[in-house]
Amino acid sequence: MTPVAAGPRLTPEQRAAWRGAQALWGVELHDPELVPHAKAPSFAWFTFPPQVSFDLPLADRLGVGDFLESIFAHEIGHHALSPSTRLTSLKIQHQIARALAATDATRIPNVQDEVHRLSNLWSDMLINVRVAEAQRRRDGPAAPPEMVRMWTVLGGNGIGDTLWWVVLRAYEVLWGLPAGALCPAEPPAAPVDPTEEKRRRREAQSTAQYRKSVLENMRATKPKQKVAEREADFLAQDAAAEVQREFDALALTNPRLDAGLLAETVRTFGDDPVSGALRFGMLLAPYLVGQQDANKRGAPAGLCDGETGAGPATAGELVAVLGDARLQESPEHPAVAKARGLVAPATTHGMSDTSDTSMGSPTTSTGQGYGLAKTLELYRASAANDVIAAWYQTRARHFVRPLLQRSTTAPPTDTEIPGPLESWELGDDLADIDWAASMARSPTIVPGVTTRRREYLPDVPPVASVSLDLDLYIDSSGSMVSPARESPAVLAGTILILSVLRGGGRVRVTSFAAAGQVAGGHRFTRDRLEALRDLTYYFGGGTVFPLDLYGTRYAGLGRTSASVRRHVVVLSDEGLLSMFGAGQPQYADVAARVRRGLDTATLILQDPRRSITEPAAAAGYDVEYIQRMDDAPAACARLARRLTQSEPSGVRRTSGGFRG
Repeated sequence: MTPVAAGPRLTPEQRAAWRGAQALWGVELHDPELVPHAKAPSFAWFTFPPQVSFDLPLADRLGVGDFLESIFAHEIGHHALSPSTRLTSLKIQHQIARALAATDATRIPNVQDEVHRLSNLWSDMLINVRVAEAQRRRDGPAAPPEMVRMWTVLGGNGIGDTLWWVVLRAYEVLWGLPAGALCPAEPPAAPVDPTEEKRRRREAQSTAQYRKSVLENMRATKPKQKVAEREADFLAQDAAAEVQREFDALALTNPRLDAGLLAETVRTFGDDPVSGALRFGMLLAPYLVGQQDANKRGAPAGLCDGETGAGPATAGELVAVLGDARLQESPEHPAVAKARGLVAPATTHGMSDTSDTSMGSPTTSTGQGYGLAKTLELYRASAANDVIAAWYQTRARHFVRPLLQRSTTAPPTDTEIPGPLESWELGDDLADIDWAASMARSPTIVPGVTTRRREYLPDVPPVASVSLDLDLYIDSSGSMVSPARESPAVLAGTILILSVLRGGGRVRVTSFAAAGQVAGGHRFTRDRLEALRDLTYYFGGGTVFPLDLYGTRYAGLGRTSASVRRHVVVLSDEGLLSMFGAGQPQYADVAARVRRGLDTATLILQDPRRSITEPAAAAGYDVEYIQRMDDAPAACARLARRLTQSEPSGVRRTSGGFRG
């Protein structure tokens, strides 16, 4: 932990509590920062790099000033257990945000505030349970741990709502306390959602008017018995609707059941806060739906305020966070998972499943209900381009392989490798005896009987592969899907860039739109962030391929050779007709002329009408067509095979054509 500037010093009593808290975690830290009368919402908070701060006078006013060891141990736990690092903190928040989105984020006010609040609450629960266990092991079972005693005070400081009742009841289960020790034995009445209540009133009024009209018409034209039967039908419909409302409310939230599931989640994921955060969020998110004011909720006063002063996630942090496989798990309420686990044994030993799941390939979850738009909203404090680049890298990572090309250097000749052992017979050359093998056969050498010789075989080494340079052009006109809206072209470009870099090669990325709208680097680079930044640059104008720039870059370079290899890929749509002179007659021959100096040239297009096939083939360009995000990996795999098998342009080749 980073030392802090001089401030109020710990008293002997406080220092003893601080040492005891460190001993519970098995760590040695510098003194905490004491900030009396800080006017903060809590008496304790933490920051990264590791630092903990306390407003102990506020703790005294809240009645917990005598529980210093537990207060100190809790904040140490934020650095020792959860979140422990800034990256883990970001991952926990991402999991909570996914849970809120999967529940109904549109009906949860102040979603960003709730993400921070629930993320800290999840870490708090893991830490408090761990500290109480450590105190119990040290002090024995004679008296409740100090952490438990502190929560008997804190639990009474809240005004009480259902969410906090679930949390406090879970603490009772985890600590083996009787019901009512930390919270009332019965959960509070479910709050009324004003929006839903207003909708129900409007629906009831509309239904009543319709029924009144129907009954009046029937009374004028139908016998009384028919009218009575219809009235009975309406009453039955009302009763069924009321039962359904009660069932829906029970299915959405069940405080008693959820408290038990929450305690189970804390026990199971005590050492894996990131995985557990998703389940924690799924359990508590339903209690936020329809709530109007987070400040009026029943959280006990003065609780740990969590991490303070956190800056936006950097580009590197975003890649590390979004790349964690645990963030791809589909959100599921623990009650659903538990029910499925109970049903599974019956399915295994009983009736067979009628659905055929043995055929086909397994699918990979990509994070249900949390796409790029929601990711941008969650990390809105970070640079949008960094978030977009990190998101595409996460989608591409399963398909990235080192992208290489065949080496044109001739393999060495007249080389041999050791082959099988054979008998050395009398009359063979004495120098051919493999004495080690002969002695291994028998320590007694008998010529022609125990003697062995080694056969040598000609060595034909495989053709070597070397890294390559890829010149990538991407259409960022208005007809292309914006990178911020999950673009198949950008995904394909990301796969190619990462594959080239993993193979040790270099890339140059150029983004183009209307005439004069060109962005990107002028040199080949191995800088991943630079390449992805150029790839996700978006103009949104018309479509004019920069043939002037294209021709200038390859002017006078001639054909490729064993030491100079060139590969071009263009990502675009039907607007790429401009690459073959449409609207630019003065440059009509540039694409074909440049192609003669390239090893491979491939167009990856979103073009349902296949309008580019003929001009591309005439100029010698291969074409891959994609429409959806799922098409991009296969197109990149086919392109990778062509790059791997390509020969220098001096080798005879066939003209390009349609693929995909």
